[in-house]
Parts: sequence; structure tokens; C-alpha cells
Amino acid sequence: MTEDGLIQTGIAGLDEILMGGIPRGNAILLKGVTGSGTNLMGIEFIYRGITQFGKSGLIVVFETSPDKLIRDTAKFGWHLDELRLEKKLQIIFTSPQVFEQELRSTDSLLLEAATEISAQRIFIDGVAMFDQIATRGGSEPASYRDLLHQHTSSLHFGGQGSRKQPFI
Repeated sequence: MTEDGLIQTGIAGLDEILMGGIPRGNAILLKGVTGSGTNLMGIEFIYRGITQFGKSGLIVVFETSPDKLIRDTAKFGWHLDELRLEKKLQIIFTSPQVFEQELRSTDSLLLEAATEISAQRIFIDGVAMFDQIATRGGSEPASYRDLLHQHTSSLHFGGQGSRKQPFI
């Protein structure tokens, strides 16, 4: 983290565009069409956090298996499998529905996994899939923004309700 409360992403050029990094405690939503690079940017945020800044990370995926993710990112020289073995990275493969239940649970396995590796950064791949859970029991659909806020508020890895690092 920089002296001015900004957290560097480690992604080439991005910290300069963000005038030094992401403000501490912020949640960043990347949204784009398939193939626009949002997945890659999120994974690189986690990878650079681990390899450049010593910040362990958690990746939550809804559609891509951890094995495929590890295989595909190896093409960039990112050895996620090694980081998992070193307990610096956790990759969780789940559904949006189970993810939502986990965030609401007092004994959440997801948050336990994050705590186990002292995760300080998190990337949730496929937040657009929250559309599937935005309508509850036939009631009015929750706004996309409200639903994301509810979930990001549930993720506090630093104690006292504050995140040590942002997530994408």
C-alpha cells in the first residue's frame, strides 16, 4: 500500500491511470462483454497482489473450473497451482446461489477459506450472474447495485469490518 492510502494493483499501466492505485477499502466492479478482459484483469489483480505485494488472495468462479483457470493462466507464466500449494491462493468453484448462502451464513465455508490463507484480496468472476439471484421468492427484484453492496459488505477480511485490500 502506498503512503497516501492507495493500494497498488500491480497491473502494468493501471496504477498510473488510477493515479497511484485503488483507495483502501474500495470494491471495484469490472463489467464487460465476453472477451473484453475483465476475467484476466481480476486474476492478474490477485496474482500481482501475491507475487509483488505478498497479499494472499481468493478467487471465486462460477463457470470456469479451477483446473481450467490454472491451465489457461499458465500461458502468461502465472503458476496459480504453486500459489495454491503455498497457501497464498484459494480458488473456490461454486454457483451464485451457493455463494449468496455462504455470505449469509454465520459459519461460512467461503469466509473460512479466506481466513485460512489470510486472504487480503478477492476476485469474484462472473458477478453478472447475480442477475440469477436478484429476484427472491417472486418478490420485486433487488436492484443489482443493492445486491452487490450486500455481498461486498459481507466480505471483510481485516477485522473490525474493514477490508485490508479491495477486491474486483
